[in-house]
Amino acid sequence: MSLTLEEISYQYESDKGAVYHNYLSIYEKYFDKYRNTLTNFLEIGLWKGDSIMMWREYFESGNLIGADILDLSHIQLPDTQMFVCDQSSRTDLEELVNKTYTNYDIIIDDGGHMMHQQQITLATMFKYLSPDGVFVIEDLHTCGNPSYTRAGDTETLNMLYTFIETGKVVSNCMTANEIAYLEKTMDTVTIEKGNVSEIAFITKKKK
Repeated sequence: MSLTLEEISYQYESDKGAVYHNYLSIYEKYFDKYRNTLTNFLEIGLWKGDSIMMWREYFESGNLIGADILDLSHIQLPDTQMFVCDQSSRTDLEELVNKTYTNYDIIIDDGGHMMHQQQITLATMFKYLSPDGVFVIEDLHTCGNPSYTRAGDTETLNMLYTFIETGKVVSNCMTANEIAYLEKTMDTVTIEKGNVSEIAFITKKKK
């Protein structure tokens, strides 16, 4: 019998587990269907690499891509590649796609947690999410924290709740074309709650 994601997390001491964030039972609701069918997966923000090692054991198929502002290329895993990328740079994100894949079943943003980083990443990368795929934004407790918000920036949680209520995307970190694409292609936005933070799961419409 396969181990649960929580059980796998113990050996890697991932803070995504019950030891801190308690995200993993939530993740399994969305990711279980991909466990044996995953094609491509991207995680932005790797810390020390504990989570990408956990994901590699959990997913029994597929290519994993890890991206971080720091060089973690010393982490060597089967069918897994590591890249340096600044998620606040559309150029860096597009170059990452050029080096890897143009379609992902799952994209996780666990990067710097600043409002503009989260929204630029969503705006740039959502077009590379496969139909019916899942885009995750972790650690939304940074919303409302001045240390994570540039003057005048839309808070990511407010942006997401506005979409849930109205179907409109309001963000001063995105271009008009990016907003139009998201409004056309985003399907459901669900805000889940871990131990210390909200986490968003955004699905893409099927073709």
